[in-house]
Amino acid sequence: MRVFKFLREMAQAIKEGAAEGSEEADREIAIDKEATAAEQRQRVAVFERRLAATPTAERLLTAIAAPYREVFMSELGTARDEERPPVYLFCAGLPDKEVDSWKALLNRDFDIEDGDDAAAFVNAFMDTIGEGEATRPEAAVWLVRAAHVATGAVGAGHVEPGRVMDWAAALIPIAADHFTSWSDMGAAFLEGEKSAPGSNMLGRTFLARAVKRLNEDARSPWVKLDWPATGAVPR
Repeated sequence: MRVFKFLREMAQAIKEGAAEGSEEADREIAIDKEATAAEQRQRVAVFERRLAATPTAERLLTAIAAPYREVFMSELGTARDEERPPVYLFCAGLPDKEVDSWKALLNRDFDIEDGDDAAAFVNAFMDTIGEGEATRPEAAVWLVRAAHVATGAVGAGHVEPGRVMDWAAALIPIAADHFTSWSDMGAAFLEGEKSAPGSNMLGRTFLARAVKRLNEDARSPWVKLDWPATGAVPR
C-alpha cells in the first residue's frame, strides 16, 4: 500500500510540476509577444513621425515618382508585411540597404552620377514641357521619370531633400496643369510608356500592375494625398 501511495504522490507531483512548467512557459511567451509588439509599435511610431515631418512638396513629388518606386521596391506589399506605413512612397529618402542599388539604377537608366546630373535631367524636361510640343502621354512619362530621378537622387545620397526642391518642386504645378487626378496621370503615363524610349513589354507589365496598386490600395499616396491644385508650388 505504501508503494502505491508513493507512486500516486509521485505522479501527482509530476503533474503539478508539468502544470507549473507550462504556466511558466506561457508567461514567457506572453512576455516575448508583448516585447515584440512594443518594438513594432516603436518602429511604426518612427515611420509615422517621419511622415509627419515630411513637407507637402516632397510628398507630392515622391507620389508622382511612385510608379517606378513601387516597381523597384514593392513598397505597398513590403509595408503591409512589416505592418508599417508605405513611407518610401511619400518620402524621397530610402533605407540604407537600397542606396547602392538606386545609385546603380539611376546610372544605368539615365546616366545620373550626381546631383548636377539629376538637376540637368529635370531641367531638360521642364524646357521640353515649356515648348508645348509634348503630348499628354509623353508629358506623363517624362514627368514621372523626372520625379523619379529627382527623388531617386535624394535616396541615393546625391542631393539633400531640401536642395532638390530648388529645382524639382516646379514638377508639381506642371503635373497639376496637365492632368486632373492621380488616376488621370497614371493612365496617361501607361499610354506614353508604350512608345517611350527604353520601354519594353515586360517593364510595361510591371508598371501597369504598380499603377493599379497605387490607384486601389487604401495606403497608397495616390489615395491618401489630394491631387495638387494648379498655381503655386506647395512647400
